[in-house]
Amino acid sequence: MKRLMVLIAGSILILSTSIYATDRTSSVPVKKEPPKAVSMRPVKETKVTFTGIVKEISDTMIMVERTVKGKTETMEFALDKPVEKIKAGDKVTVSYIKKEGRNIATRVTPVVARKIVKKPTPPREPRQLSPEKTPSGK
Repeated sequence: MKRLMVLIAGSILILSTSIYATDRTSSVPVKKEPPKAVSMRPVKETKVTFTGIVKEISDTMIMVERTVKGKTETMEFALDKPVEKIKAGDKVTVSYIKKEGRNIATRVTPVVARKIVKKPTPPREPRQLSPEKTPSGK
C-alpha cells in the first residue's frame, strides 16, 4: 500500500513539473543590451627577479650584469630610493618591474655566500661476527 502511495505521489510530481516546462511566450519584451565598448586597460606591469653583478651604481640608477647560457647581458634599472651597503662588484638579486618601457628596481638585495660545512663522519669499526653466526666450513 505504501508503495502505491509513493508511486502515485511521484507520478503527480513529474506530471506537474512537465506543465510548467512547456514553452511559453512572454508578454514582456526582452531588453537587448548594447554591445560593450572595448575598454583600454592599462598595460600590466611585469614583475621579474634575477641575480647578477653590479657594474655601476648611483642614487638614481643601477647597472647589473648577468650571464645567461654563456651570453653576458647588462641591464640598467631606475631606483626609487638610494640603495645602501651595495657597491660595484657585489653580487645582488634585483626584483624589478617593466613599466612604460623602463625597468624600475623595486628591491635590490645582496647575495650572501653560504659556506657549506661538512661534518666529518666518525670511522666505523668493522663488525665482528659472533661464533654462533659464522658460516660453517663445508
